[in-house]
Amino acid sequence: MIVLAIVLAVIVVLAVVLVVNAVRLKPTPVADPLPPSDVRGDDAAVERFQEMLRCPTVWGLHDPDADRSAFDGFVPLLRRLYPRVFDSLELELIDGYGISLLWKGADRELAPVVLMAHHDVVSADAAEWTHGPFAAEIADGAIYARGAVDTKCIWAGLLEATEHLLAEGYVPPRDVYLFSSNTEEDGGDTTPHFVKLLQQRGRVPYMVLDEGGAVIDNPPLGVQGQFAVVGVAEKGIFNARIATSAEGGHAATPSLEDATAKLVAGLDALQKNPPASKLSAPVAAMLRELAARGGFGLRLVFGNLWLFRPLVIRIMQGGSETAAMVRTTYALTQLEGSPAHNVIPKQARATVNVRVDPGETVDAACQRIKDRFDDRTTYELFEVSEPSPIAPFDGDPAFDYLRRVIASVYPTAGIAPYVQTSCSDARHFHRVCPRTYRFAGILFAGDSRSRIHGQDERLDVEAYKRGVGFYTEFIRHLDRLGK
Repeated sequence: MIVLAIVLAVIVVLAVVLVVNAVRLKPTPVADPLPPSDVRGDDAAVERFQEMLRCPTVWGLHDPDADRSAFDGFVPLLRRLYPRVFDSLELELIDGYGISLLWKGADRELAPVVLMAHHDVVSADAAEWTHGPFAAEIADGAIYARGAVDTKCIWAGLLEATEHLLAEGYVPPRDVYLFSSNTEEDGGDTTPHFVKLLQQRGRVPYMVLDEGGAVIDNPPLGVQGQFAVVGVAEKGIFNARIATSAEGGHAATPSLEDATAKLVAGLDALQKNPPASKLSAPVAAMLRELAARGGFGLRLVFGNLWLFRPLVIRIMQGGSETAAMVRTTYALTQLEGSPAHNVIPKQARATVNVRVDPGETVDAACQRIKDRFDDRTTYELFEVSEPSPIAPFDGDPAFDYLRRVIASVYPTAGIAPYVQTSCSDARHFHRVCPRTYRFAGILFAGDSRSRIHGQDERLDVEAYKRGVGFYTEFIRHLDRLGK
Protein backbone atom coordinates (compact mmCIF):
# COMPACT_ATOMS: atom_id res chain seq x y z
CA MET A 1 0.00 0.00 0.00
CA ILE A 2 2.84 2.39 0.81
CA VAL A 3 4.46 1.78 -2.58
CA LEU A 4 1.14 2.34 -4.35
CA ALA A 5 0.59 5.55 -2.42
CA ILE A 6 4.04 6.77 -3.40
CA VAL A 7 3.41 5.94 -7.06
CA LEU A 8 0.07 7.74 -6.99
CA ALA A 9 1.67 10.76 -5.33
CA VAL A 10 4.38 10.88 -7.99
CA ILE A 11 1.75 10.66 -10.73
CA VAL A 12 -0.27 13.47 -9.15
CA VAL A 13 2.82 15.68 -8.80
CA LEU A 14 3.85 14.93 -12.38
CA ALA A 15 0.36 15.74 -13.66
CA VAL A 16 0.33 19.02 -11.74
CA VAL A 17 3.76 19.99 -13.12
CA LEU A 18 2.70 19.17 -16.68
CA VAL A 19 -0.54 21.15 -16.41
CA VAL A 20 1.12 24.13 -14.73
CA ASN A 21 3.80 24.30 -17.42
CA ALA A 22 1.13 24.05 -20.12
CA VAL A 23 -0.89 26.87 -18.57
CA ARG A 24 2.23 29.02 -18.17
CA LEU A 25 3.21 28.64 -21.82
CA LYS A 26 2.28 31.99 -23.36
CA PRO A 27 3.44 33.85 -26.47
CA THR A 28 6.59 35.85 -25.76
CA PRO A 29 5.47 39.44 -25.21
CA VAL A 30 6.98 42.29 -27.22
CA ALA A 31 8.80 44.60 -24.85
CA ASP A 32 8.56 48.36 -25.42
CA PRO A 33 6.28 47.98 -28.47
CA LEU A 34 6.17 50.47 -31.30
CA PRO A 35 2.88 52.21 -32.14
CA PRO A 36 0.59 50.20 -34.44
CA SER A 37 1.26 51.12 -38.06
CA ASP A 38 -1.15 51.52 -40.94
CA VAL A 39 1.51 52.65 -43.44
CA ARG A 40 0.95 51.03 -46.82
CA GLY A 41 2.18 51.31 -50.36
CA ASP A 42 -0.32 52.76 -52.82
CA ASP A 43 -1.47 51.77 -56.31
CA ALA A 44 1.41 53.72 -57.86
CA ALA A 45 3.83 51.62 -55.82
CA VAL A 46 2.23 48.48 -57.22
CA GLU A 47 2.64 49.81 -60.76
CA ARG A 48 6.33 50.47 -60.14
CA PHE A 49 6.68 46.94 -58.78
CA GLN A 50 5.06 45.59 -61.95
CA GLU A 51 7.55 47.48 -64.11
CA MET A 52 10.41 45.94 -62.17
CA LEU A 53 8.92 42.46 -62.57
CA ARG A 54 8.67 42.87 -66.33
CA CYS A 55 12.45 43.01 -66.54
CA PRO A 56 13.54 39.36 -67.21
CA THR A 57 16.66 39.37 -65.06
CA VAL A 58 17.75 35.73 -65.47
CA TRP A 59 21.51 35.76 -65.00
CA GLY A 60 22.58 32.35 -66.31
CA LEU A 61 25.95 32.14 -64.57
CA HIS A 62 27.08 29.03 -66.42
CA ASP A 63 25.88 30.17 -69.84
CA PRO A 64 28.65 32.06 -71.68
CA ASP A 65 26.11 33.33 -74.20
CA ALA A 66 23.58 34.55 -71.63
CA ASP A 67 21.76 37.74 -72.55
CA ARG A 68 22.63 40.53 -70.10
CA SER A 69 20.45 43.21 -71.69
CA ALA A 70 17.82 43.03 -68.93
CA PHE A 71 20.52 43.72 -66.34
CA ASP A 72 21.97 46.52 -68.45
CA GLY A 73 18.59 48.23 -68.36
CA PHE A 74 17.72 47.48 -64.73
CA VAL A 75 19.49 50.35 -62.96
CA PRO A 76 18.30 52.92 -65.53
CA LEU A 77 14.78 51.60 -64.89
CA LEU A 78 15.22 52.02 -61.14
CA ARG A 79 16.56 55.55 -61.62
CA ARG A 80 13.36 56.47 -63.42
CA LEU A 81 11.08 54.76 -60.88
CA TYR A 82 12.83 56.02 -57.73
CA PRO A 83 14.49 59.38 -58.57
CA ARG A 84 14.93 60.55 -54.95
CA VAL A 85 16.72 57.33 -54.03
CA PHE A 86 19.26 57.70 -56.80
CA ASP A 87 19.67 61.43 -56.24
CA SER A 88 20.29 61.04 -52.51
CA LEU A 89 21.98 57.66 -52.00
CA GLU A 90 25.46 56.71 -53.15
CA LEU A 91 25.33 54.09 -55.91
CA GLU A 92 28.10 51.54 -56.33
CA LEU A 93 27.91 48.61 -58.73
CA ILE A 94 29.47 45.39 -57.46
CA ASP A 95 30.97 43.24 -60.23
CA GLY A 96 29.14 45.47 -62.72
CA TYR A 97 25.57 44.43 -61.88
CA GLY A 98 25.21 44.03 -58.12
CA ILE A 99 23.56 47.13 -56.66
CA SER A 100 24.77 48.88 -53.50
CA LEU A 101 23.01 52.04 -52.38
CA LEU A 102 24.56 53.78 -49.36
CA TRP A 103 22.23 55.99 -47.32
CA LYS A 104 24.54 58.00 -45.10
CA GLY A 105 23.31 58.34 -41.54
CA ALA A 106 23.57 61.05 -38.90
CA ASP A 107 26.25 59.17 -36.95
CA ARG A 108 28.63 57.51 -39.37
CA GLU A 109 30.70 56.08 -36.51
CA LEU A 110 27.94 53.57 -35.78
CA ALA A 111 28.12 50.22 -37.55
CA PRO A 112 25.79 50.19 -40.56
CA VAL A 113 22.68 48.14 -41.24
CA VAL A 114 22.48 46.11 -44.46
CA LEU A 115 19.06 45.42 -45.99
CA MET A 116 19.36 42.82 -48.74
CA ALA A 117 17.52 41.23 -51.63
CA HIS A 118 18.42 39.87 -55.05
CA HIS A 119 17.06 41.01 -58.38
CA ASP A 120 18.07 37.97 -60.41
CA VAL A 121 15.38 35.33 -60.92
CA VAL A 122 15.23 31.77 -62.16
CA SER A 123 14.03 31.06 -65.67
CA ALA A 124 10.39 30.30 -66.46
CA ASP A 125 8.61 28.39 -69.22
CA ALA A 126 5.82 30.68 -70.40
CA ALA A 127 3.88 27.71 -71.81
CA GLU A 128 3.34 26.40 -68.26
CA TRP A 129 2.06 29.68 -66.81
CA THR A 130 -1.52 30.94 -66.61
CA HIS A 131 -0.16 34.47 -67.15
CA GLY A 132 3.12 35.40 -68.78
CA PRO A 133 5.97 35.03 -66.27
CA PHE A 134 7.30 38.49 -67.13
CA ALA A 135 3.99 40.18 -67.87
CA ALA A 136 3.32 41.05 -64.20
CA GLU A 137 -0.43 40.84 -64.74
CA ILE A 138 -2.84 41.23 -61.86
CA ALA A 139 -5.60 38.65 -61.57
CA ASP A 140 -7.82 37.85 -58.59
CA GLY A 141 -5.95 40.35 -56.46
CA ALA A 142 -2.48 38.87 -57.08
CA ILE A 143 0.50 39.82 -59.25
CA TYR A 144 1.70 36.90 -61.37
CA ALA A 145 5.39 37.12 -62.23
CA ARG A 146 8.70 35.40 -61.82
CA GLY A 147 10.38 37.16 -58.92
CA ALA A 148 7.14 38.42 -57.38
CA VAL A 149 8.02 36.50 -54.22
CA ASP A 150 11.69 35.61 -54.79
CA THR A 151 12.72 38.44 -54.18
CA LYS A 152 11.92 41.55 -56.17
CA CYS A 153 9.12 42.21 -53.69
CA ILE A 154 11.76 42.86 -51.02
CA TRP A 155 13.90 45.05 -53.28
CA ALA A 156 10.92 47.07 -54.47
CA GLY A 157 9.64 47.38 -50.89
CA LEU A 158 13.00 48.74 -49.73
CA LEU A 159 13.15 51.29 -52.54
CA GLU A 160 9.55 52.40 -51.96
CA ALA A 161 10.21 52.84 -48.25
CA THR A 162 13.38 54.84 -48.91
CA GLU A 163 11.71 57.05 -51.51
CA HIS A 164 8.86 57.76 -49.07
CA LEU A 165 11.14 58.55 -46.12
CA LEU A 166 13.39 60.78 -48.23
CA ALA A 167 10.31 62.80 -49.21
CA GLU A 168 9.64 63.31 -45.49
CA GLY A 169 13.20 64.59 -45.01
CA TYR A 170 14.14 61.60 -42.87
CA VAL A 171 17.82 60.92 -42.12
CA PRO A 172 18.66 57.52 -40.60
CA PRO A 173 20.63 57.53 -37.34
CA ARG A 174 23.33 55.29 -38.87
CA ASP A 175 24.41 54.28 -42.38
CA VAL A 176 22.02 52.02 -44.23
CA TYR A 177 23.11 49.91 -47.19
CA LEU A 178 20.45 48.73 -49.60
CA PHE A 179 22.02 45.85 -51.49
CA SER A 180 20.73 43.56 -54.24
CA SER A 181 22.70 40.76 -55.87
CA ASN A 182 22.49 39.74 -59.52
CA THR A 183 23.83 36.19 -58.98
CA GLU A 184 22.08 34.79 -55.90
CA GLU A 185 20.11 32.15 -57.78
CA ASP A 186 23.28 30.78 -59.40
CA GLY A 187 25.45 30.92 -56.27
CA GLY A 188 27.64 33.61 -57.80
CA ASP A 189 30.28 35.81 -56.19
CA THR A 190 28.57 39.21 -56.12
CA THR A 191 27.55 39.06 -52.45
CA PRO A 192 30.86 37.55 -51.22
CA HIS A 193 32.67 40.36 -53.05
CA PHE A 194 30.42 42.97 -51.40
CA VAL A 195 31.05 41.45 -47.97
CA LYS A 196 34.80 41.55 -48.57
CA LEU A 197 34.57 45.15 -49.76
CA LEU A 198 32.80 46.25 -46.57
CA GLN A 199 35.36 44.39 -44.48
CA GLN A 200 38.22 46.14 -46.25
CA ARG A 201 36.56 49.50 -45.55
CA GLY A 202 35.98 48.69 -41.89
CA ARG A 203 32.21 48.76 -42.36
CA VAL A 204 31.21 45.40 -40.88
CA PRO A 205 27.44 45.66 -40.26
CA TYR A 206 25.74 45.75 -36.89
CA MET A 207 22.79 43.89 -38.41
CA VAL A 208 21.85 42.30 -41.73
CA LEU A 209 18.34 41.49 -42.96
CA ASP A 210 17.90 39.25 -46.01
CA GLU A 211 15.29 36.92 -47.50
CA GLY A 212 14.27 33.69 -45.78
CA GLY A 213 11.34 33.63 -43.38
CA ALA A 214 8.19 35.66 -43.84
CA VAL A 215 4.73 36.20 -42.44
CA ILE A 216 2.61 33.15 -43.21
CA ASP A 217 -1.08 32.39 -42.68
CA ASN A 218 -0.84 28.60 -42.59
CA PRO A 219 1.60 27.78 -39.78
CA PRO A 220 2.36 24.16 -38.86
CA LEU A 221 0.86 22.09 -36.02
CA GLY A 222 -2.63 23.22 -36.96
CA VAL A 223 -2.10 26.64 -35.37
CA GLN A 224 -4.47 29.28 -36.71
CA GLY A 225 -3.71 32.85 -37.72
CA GLN A 226 -0.64 34.66 -39.00
CA PHE A 227 2.86 33.78 -37.91
CA ALA A 228 6.16 35.53 -38.59
CA VAL A 229 9.09 33.12 -38.82
CA VAL A 230 12.53 34.71 -38.68
CA GLY A 231 15.48 32.68 -39.91
CA VAL A 232 18.32 32.88 -37.39
CA ALA A 233 20.48 30.30 -39.17
CA GLU A 234 20.57 28.30 -42.37
CA LYS A 235 21.72 24.82 -43.17
CA GLY A 236 24.96 24.17 -44.96
CA ILE A 237 24.99 22.64 -48.40
CA PHE A 238 27.13 20.52 -50.69
CA ASN A 239 26.62 18.25 -53.65
CA ALA A 240 28.47 14.94 -53.78
CA ARG A 241 29.16 13.21 -57.09
CA ILE A 242 29.62 9.55 -56.24
CA ALA A 243 31.21 7.10 -58.69
CA THR A 244 31.36 3.36 -57.97
CA SER A 245 33.66 1.09 -60.01
CA ALA A 246 33.81 -2.64 -60.88
CA GLU A 247 34.78 -4.88 -63.79
CA GLY A 248 31.55 -4.56 -65.80
CA GLY A 249 30.20 -7.18 -68.14
CA HIS A 250 27.08 -8.72 -69.67
CA ALA A 251 23.72 -8.33 -68.00
CA ALA A 252 23.22 -12.10 -68.20
CA THR A 253 25.74 -12.62 -65.36
CA PRO A 254 25.03 -9.95 -62.73
CA SER A 255 26.73 -9.67 -59.35
CA LEU A 256 26.15 -7.72 -56.17
CA GLU A 257 29.67 -6.37 -56.71
CA ASP A 258 28.69 -4.66 -59.98
CA ALA A 259 29.15 -0.89 -60.01
CA THR A 260 25.42 -0.30 -60.41
CA ALA A 261 24.51 -2.75 -57.64
CA LYS A 262 27.00 -1.18 -55.25
CA LEU A 263 25.72 2.29 -56.07
CA VAL A 264 22.09 1.35 -55.49
CA ALA A 265 22.87 -0.55 -52.28
CA GLY A 266 24.90 2.32 -50.85
CA LEU A 267 22.30 4.94 -51.70
CA ASP A 268 19.51 2.76 -50.32
CA ALA A 269 21.39 2.36 -47.04
CA LEU A 270 22.01 6.10 -46.91
CA GLN A 271 18.31 6.85 -47.36
CA LYS A 272 17.09 4.22 -44.90
CA ASN A 273 19.52 5.18 -42.15
CA PRO A 274 19.17 8.93 -41.71
CA PRO A 275 21.29 10.74 -39.14
CA ALA A 276 20.06 11.19 -35.62
CA SER A 277 17.57 14.00 -35.15
CA LYS A 278 17.73 16.71 -32.52
CA LEU A 279 15.89 19.87 -31.60
CA SER A 280 18.17 22.86 -31.95
CA ALA A 281 17.52 25.88 -29.74
CA PRO A 282 15.84 27.91 -32.55
CA VAL A 283 13.56 25.02 -33.57
CA ALA A 284 12.59 24.35 -29.95
CA ALA A 285 11.82 28.06 -29.51
CA MET A 286 9.73 28.07 -32.69
CA LEU A 287 7.71 25.06 -31.53
CA ARG A 288 7.06 26.64 -28.14
CA GLU A 289 5.84 29.87 -29.76
CA LEU A 290 3.56 27.91 -32.08
CA ALA A 291 2.19 25.83 -29.23
CA ALA A 292 1.60 28.93 -27.12
CA ARG A 293 -0.99 29.95 -29.73
CA GLY A 294 -2.44 26.46 -30.09
CA GLY A 295 -4.73 24.22 -28.10
CA PHE A 296 -4.11 22.81 -24.64
CA GLY A 297 -2.73 19.55 -26.04
CA LEU A 298 0.02 21.39 -27.89
CA ARG A 299 0.85 23.49 -24.84
CA LEU A 300 0.98 20.38 -22.69
CA VAL A 301 3.57 18.77 -24.97
CA PHE A 302 5.69 21.77 -25.92
CA GLY A 303 5.52 23.34 -22.49
CA ASN A 304 7.18 20.19 -21.19
CA LEU A 305 9.93 19.45 -23.67
CA TRP A 306 12.05 18.18 -20.78
CA LEU A 307 9.75 15.13 -20.87
CA PHE A 308 8.32 15.01 -24.39
CA ARG A 309 11.39 15.95 -26.45
CA PRO A 310 11.89 12.38 -27.80
CA LEU A 311 8.20 12.21 -28.79
CA VAL A 312 8.36 15.60 -30.52
CA ILE A 313 11.45 14.59 -32.47
CA ARG A 314 9.77 11.37 -33.55
CA ILE A 315 6.70 13.27 -34.72
CA MET A 316 8.82 15.72 -36.69
CA GLN A 317 10.65 12.87 -38.38
CA GLY A 318 7.32 11.82 -39.89
CA GLY A 319 7.08 14.67 -42.41
CA SER A 320 9.59 15.70 -45.05
CA GLU A 321 9.37 19.41 -44.23
CA THR A 322 9.56 18.96 -40.45
CA ALA A 323 12.25 16.26 -40.67
CA ALA A 324 14.47 18.72 -42.52
CA MET A 325 14.29 21.00 -39.48
CA VAL A 326 15.87 18.46 -37.14
CA ARG A 327 18.61 16.70 -39.11
CA THR A 328 20.95 16.70 -42.09
CA THR A 329 19.16 15.56 -45.25
CA TYR A 330 20.39 13.61 -48.27
CA ALA A 331 18.45 14.03 -51.53
CA LEU A 332 19.26 11.77 -54.48
CA THR A 333 19.02 14.01 -57.54
CA GLN A 334 20.94 12.38 -60.41
CA LEU A 335 21.72 8.82 -61.52
CA GLU A 336 23.85 7.52 -64.38
CA GLY A 337 24.51 3.89 -65.28
CA SER A 338 24.89 1.90 -68.43
CA PRO A 339 24.32 3.36 -71.90
CA ALA A 340 22.71 0.05 -72.96
CA HIS A 341 19.98 -2.08 -71.42
CA ASN A 342 22.01 -5.31 -71.50
CA VAL A 343 25.43 -4.01 -70.41
CA ILE A 344 26.71 -3.79 -66.85
CA PRO A 345 28.92 -0.68 -66.81
CA LYS A 346 32.35 -0.41 -65.26
CA GLN A 347 31.28 2.73 -63.48
CA ALA A 348 27.97 4.07 -62.10
CA ARG A 349 27.42 7.60 -60.84
CA ALA A 350 25.01 9.52 -58.67
CA THR A 351 24.70 13.04 -57.29
CA VAL A 352 23.40 13.60 -53.78
CA ASN A 353 22.34 17.07 -52.60
CA VAL A 354 23.09 17.40 -48.89
CA ARG A 355 21.70 20.04 -46.53
CA VAL A 356 23.82 20.11 -43.40
CA ASP A 357 22.25 20.72 -40.00
CA PRO A 358 23.83 23.60 -38.03
CA GLY A 359 24.80 21.04 -35.41
CA GLU A 360 27.41 19.37 -37.62
CA THR A 361 29.96 20.03 -40.38
CA VAL A 362 30.29 19.27 -44.07
CA ASP A 363 33.06 16.76 -43.30
CA ALA A 364 30.86 14.83 -40.88
CA ALA A 365 27.95 14.80 -43.31
CA CYS A 366 30.22 13.64 -46.15
CA GLN A 367 31.73 10.87 -44.03
CA ARG A 368 28.24 9.45 -43.58
CA ILE A 369 28.13 8.95 -47.37
CA LYS A 370 31.59 7.41 -47.52
CA ASP A 371 30.65 4.90 -44.83
CA ARG A 372 28.14 3.34 -47.28
CA PHE A 373 30.60 2.58 -50.10
CA ASP A 374 33.79 0.61 -50.69
CA ASP A 375 37.29 1.88 -51.33
CA ARG A 376 36.84 1.74 -55.13
CA THR A 377 34.39 4.63 -54.85
CA THR A 378 35.38 8.21 -55.66
CA TYR A 379 33.77 11.43 -54.49
CA GLU A 380 33.68 14.95 -55.87
CA LEU A 381 32.16 17.74 -53.79
CA PHE A 382 30.96 21.02 -55.29
CA GLU A 383 28.97 24.08 -54.21
CA VAL A 384 30.19 23.53 -50.66
CA SER A 385 29.09 25.82 -47.85
CA GLU A 386 29.25 25.13 -44.13
CA PRO A 387 26.14 25.74 -41.97
CA SER A 388 25.81 29.31 -40.79
CA PRO A 389 26.21 30.28 -37.15
CA ILE A 390 23.02 30.83 -35.15
CA ALA A 391 22.14 34.50 -34.79
CA PRO A 392 21.21 35.63 -31.27
CA PHE A 393 17.47 35.65 -30.67
CA ASP A 394 16.85 35.38 -26.94
CA GLY A 395 16.96 38.90 -25.51
CA ASP A 396 19.22 40.30 -28.22
CA PRO A 397 18.53 43.97 -29.07
CA ALA A 398 18.58 43.44 -32.84
CA PHE A 399 16.18 40.50 -32.75
CA ASP A 400 13.98 42.35 -30.27
CA TYR A 401 13.92 45.36 -32.60
CA LEU A 402 12.84 43.15 -35.47
CA ARG A 403 10.06 41.72 -33.30
CA ARG A 404 8.88 45.23 -32.42
CA VAL A 405 8.63 46.25 -36.08
CA ILE A 406 6.81 43.02 -36.99
CA ALA A 407 4.34 43.53 -34.15
CA SER A 408 3.73 47.11 -35.25
CA VAL A 409 2.77 46.13 -38.80
CA TYR A 410 1.33 42.65 -38.09
CA PRO A 411 -0.12 43.08 -34.59
CA THR A 412 -1.92 39.71 -34.42
CA ALA A 413 0.95 37.61 -35.75
CA GLY A 414 2.99 35.25 -33.64
CA ILE A 415 6.77 35.67 -33.95
CA ALA A 416 9.37 32.92 -33.73
CA PRO A 417 12.92 32.05 -34.81
CA TYR A 418 13.59 29.12 -37.11
CA VAL A 419 16.37 27.41 -39.05
CA GLN A 420 16.19 27.97 -42.80
CA THR A 421 16.55 24.76 -44.79
CA SER A 422 17.32 26.49 -48.10
CA CYS A 423 20.35 28.65 -48.93
CA SER A 424 20.52 32.41 -49.22
CA ASP A 425 23.19 35.05 -49.70
CA ALA A 426 22.82 35.84 -46.01
CA ARG A 427 25.27 33.01 -45.27
CA HIS A 428 28.11 35.11 -46.69
CA PHE A 429 27.35 37.97 -44.31
CA HIS A 430 26.78 35.65 -41.37
CA ARG A 431 30.48 34.75 -41.35
CA VAL A 432 31.33 38.32 -40.33
CA CYS A 433 28.10 39.67 -38.80
CA PRO A 434 26.54 37.61 -35.98
CA ARG A 435 23.25 39.50 -36.20
CA THR A 436 22.24 38.25 -39.62
CA TYR A 437 18.54 37.47 -39.97
CA ARG A 438 16.43 36.05 -42.77
CA PHE A 439 12.98 37.58 -42.98
CA ALA A 440 10.78 39.19 -45.61
CA GLY A 441 8.34 41.59 -43.96
CA ILE A 442 5.58 40.48 -46.33
CA LEU A 443 2.64 38.11 -45.95
CA PHE A 444 3.17 35.09 -48.19
CA ALA A 445 -0.39 33.81 -48.06
CA GLY A 446 -1.61 30.35 -48.99
CA ASP A 447 0.67 28.56 -51.42
CA SER A 448 2.81 31.60 -52.29
CA ARG A 449 5.95 30.04 -50.80
CA SER A 450 5.52 26.72 -52.60
CA ARG A 451 5.33 28.54 -55.97
CA ILE A 452 8.83 29.98 -55.59
CA HIS A 453 10.83 28.75 -58.62
CA GLY A 454 7.63 27.08 -59.83
CA GLN A 455 4.64 27.73 -62.04
CA ASP A 456 2.50 30.85 -61.54
CA GLU A 457 4.63 32.50 -58.87
CA ARG A 458 2.42 35.22 -57.44
CA LEU A 459 2.01 37.70 -54.60
CA ASP A 460 -1.17 39.29 -53.31
CA VAL A 461 -1.34 43.01 -54.12
CA GLU A 462 -2.43 43.93 -50.60
CA ALA A 463 0.39 41.85 -49.14
CA TYR A 464 2.91 43.82 -51.18
CA LYS A 465 1.41 47.16 -50.10
CA ARG A 466 1.63 46.11 -46.46
CA GLY A 467 5.21 44.94 -46.99
CA VAL A 468 6.14 48.45 -48.11
CA GLY A 469 4.83 49.59 -44.73
CA PHE A 470 7.03 47.07 -42.93
CA TYR A 471 10.23 48.31 -44.57
CA THR A 472 9.19 51.91 -44.01
CA GLU A 473 8.73 51.33 -40.29
CA PHE A 474 11.90 49.25 -40.04
CA ILE A 475 14.01 52.12 -41.35
CA ARG A 476 12.02 54.88 -39.64
CA HIS A 477 12.65 53.55 -36.11
CA LEU A 478 16.33 52.63 -36.43
CA ASP A 479 17.11 55.04 -33.60
CA ARG A 480 15.65 52.35 -31.32
CA LEU A 481 18.13 49.74 -32.49
CA GLY A 482 21.04 48.87 -30.22
CA LYS A 483 24.48 50.44 -30.59
